Amino acid sequence: MSQSERISILGRHADIMAKFYDRINNYHKRPLHPGQVKIARDYFVRGMRIVMGQCGRNTGKTEVLLYIASVAAALNDGFLIYIITPEKLQGREIYWASNRLQDYAPPEFIESEAATQIRINYKNGSSICVDGCENFRSHRGRKPHLVFYDEFQDHNKEFHLEVMAPNLLGKNSSLLIFGTPPKSRAQYYVEFREQLLKEIKEGDSTRAYHELETASNPAIDKAELEKTRKGLMESGNDIIWYREYLGQLKFGGEDVVFPKWNPPMHVRTHRVVMSYLEADKHKLKWYTICDPGSSSCFAVLFACYNPFTQQVFLLDEIYEKDRKRTDSKSIWERITKKEQELYPTAPQRTWLRIYDEQATWFNNEIMANYKVGLIPSRKRHTTEEDDISRIKVLMSVPNALIVSDRCYWWRWEVESYITDENGNYIDERNHQIDCTKYLMQHTNWHLSEKAENDAVPMPNGQILKSEKLDPGEWADSIVESSLAGGMDDPYSDYF
Repeated sequence: MSQSERISILGRHADIMAKFYDRINNYHKRPLHPGQVKIARDYFVRGMRIVMGQCGRNTGKTEVLLYIASVAAALNDGFLIYIITPEKLQGREIYWASNRLQDYAPPEFIESEAATQIRINYKNGSSICVDGCENFRSHRGRKPHLVFYDEFQDHNKEFHLEVMAPNLLGKNSSLLIFGTPPKSRAQYYVEFREQLLKEIKEGDSTRAYHELETASNPAIDKAELEKTRKGLMESGNDIIWYREYLGQLKFGGEDVVFPKWNPPMHVRTHRVVMSYLEADKHKLKWYTICDPGSSSCFAVLFACYNPFTQQVFLLDEIYEKDRKRTDSKSIWERITKKEQELYPTAPQRTWLRIYDEQATWFNNEIMANYKVGLIPSRKRHTTEEDDISRIKVLMSVPNALIVSDRCYWWRWEVESYITDENGNYIDERNHQIDCTKYLMQHTNWHLSEKAENDAVPMPNGQILKSEKLDPGEWADSIVESSLAGGMDDPYSDYF
């Protein structure tokens, strides 16, 4: 490119930017605030491939999205841009019915509008199209230059992994993501965010992540926002304040089943948990609880119960979703290896092995192949409400529940488990929760029971008399790091 051509392009770009500056400041009267400017700079100046904005409500994420999309379309000839919402109808309401997409850019750049396609065509051959990710197969083979995910907390996993991620490789395209933090850890949003933060931590300079508070928007009435904060705090809905207004990833809310679950109080490193059991392990009850599922998920929970203090220790787990590894032989070999590692010198018949009473096939196969009889669950003798209530009370009693950081999927389910819109328990993503129900049934842990004063205390800074353990193993950092290792069971191939 010659010097004169370069100067011509720079002059054209300067003219385009001047017109947009006039449009957003004098026509819309909504100039970008500092938080929005950071995101725009990541794309236009730093050339980021993936930028994620985790936003509280009314931070102006739609505004910065429209700015980046419109300016990119005007600056680049033949640019194909997609704005993807969870559903196409939702995108139509946000961007088209409100006239925000059609009205955002200076009119002299626009060639035509296509309402049925929710598309704006620019005179330079660029276009901005709004679509949903529900019919994700229709996006296969498309090669956009720039893609936005809006309301990402409600997007589905398949759309990104199977369709759009491969599409983005074709033209080294960028992806900008916006959303309010989800209530449940089960949303794909959480998995994507963890992977992105891991890549940034490892030094990937093509990725960026931002958190924007509602208060970052100068148009927000700060006095009214403070009233909202005070009301939520006083009513015990502080989780909603952190998530919806501060843009922080906090799990909880009125539809969360286990509100008393508190990772900093309940989760400890595996070494610390096992140290609690060493002195009296021969007096405790050891459990292997199985929730067999050959086609979906085979879950196993390893636990220990102190009948004298009513303390429950969750030690380890198996959470197998690969159908090639859910046969009874494969699972049983892994169970016996885990038991041997957790209690190497255990006398015969120490482990009480419980299974879902409806999965008789598993008990029959284990008996036929290994001559070992399993104990059926007692779920026909209890109610769902009683079982869940018992777990909730266990979590609320100080020192009663102690969980090893190995129990990744157990914690994932607990933090993901919510009721439906009618307040009913959802029968999905609850395999380890079912195992916990069977454990509570067989330990006969009653709602009126609680850990006694002489129970092993949760560490509050004091060193255990039996061994001077590293206080860092009690630190809050273990809480998040226990869920930062990826979605695969890190102990499935321990031996």
